[in-house]
Amino acid sequence: MSWVWGTSTPPPVASAVFAISGSISISAPREKVWQVLLDFDSYKQWNPFVRSQKVINNPSSAPLSAGHRIKMDPVHLPPTMDDANVGLFQKNSTLVEVTVLDSENYRVAWRTANMLPRWMLDAERWQMITVEEDGVGGETRCKYESYEVFKGILAYVVQWLFGKKLKGAVDAMAQGIKERAEQN
Repeated sequence: MSWVWGTSTPPPVASAVFAISGSISISAPREKVWQVLLDFDSYKQWNPFVRSQKVINNPSSAPLSAGHRIKMDPVHLPPTMDDANVGLFQKNSTLVEVTVLDSENYRVAWRTANMLPRWMLDAERWQMITVEEDGVGGETRCKYESYEVFKGILAYVVQWLFGKKLKGAVDAMAQGIKERAEQN
């Protein structure tokens, strides 16, 4: 039986046209990093890639869960904290649906939920936080990892137009999470 996209395990990179990934070691407990990652209201303060995320199908303001849709707007490619001086073609938006929210294991995933059929363009992004071995002097450390896999006919176009910028954006977001979580 073949693997199915949108399940509780990350998609294999081999199932996609291309993948973007990044990771960073953070001197903070993973609970704090998790809190930073899911605090969408604070994204404008630290995230140069996705400047804002808003759950759009949660009128009761229930905790984030699988099935919630998130509007990411604006998404900056290349990443920047300067919202005022972003060119027209450097600012995008996207709609995603949360497919996995595993607070116990510090994993979250979402998948594109745009109007295009999945055979044209499909992407799923996984973000995970794991504990690292204690650092010098018993320092608490964790590792933030993110990867997104793209498939469909238009994934080739996305890779050609935005592949390098997406890699830079994932790395910039990881650096932003690190800086935010390591603040006292």
